[in-house]
Amino acid sequence: MLVLDCFFGRCEKPSCDNCSLRLVRSLRLALKSRAMQKTDAASATPVGSWDRAEPLTAAVRPAQQKQAAPKKRKRLLAPREEIAWYPVIKPELCNGCGDCKVLCKPGVFELGEPDPAGICRPKLIVAHPFNCLVLCNRCVPICTSGAIILPPKEEFEHFVEYID
Repeated sequence: MLVLDCFFGRCEKPSCDNCSLRLVRSLRLALKSRAMQKTDAASATPVGSWDRAEPLTAAVRPAQQKQAAPKKRKRLLAPREEIAWYPVIKPELCNGCGDCKVLCKPGVFELGEPDPAGICRPKLIVAHPFNCLVLCNRCVPICTSGAIILPPKEEFEHFVEYID
């Protein structure tokens, strides 16, 4: 049961340092990042692309060409400090696994106050809210406990302009 708790982010240890199950956590993070990459790639696939008129054999398979969709860049139309787009963490739901901190490249999340009894892991807090990229929501599906909440995207679309 301890292995499953560690794998699903429900481990009760304050940290993974000197833990014999550290490999299990790194496996979970690797699988999650691979799943995130697959969902990003799957969203770029056009609808109906899996339908083929005739089956292809290995000998006659044409060379598949990857067509890279041009990635649209975002430009903010207001100063970042005026845009209230940042995550909120519910402390009662956060299990302190740190997956959001590992995933977030701008460094929005930090560890909070340690547990005085030393039983539970420290909860994560939003330390640098304005480092969060506007309309980014990659941290929400990676959170195993569902503690991260973002505001509705529709309210912030007018702050962003897409350029080629």
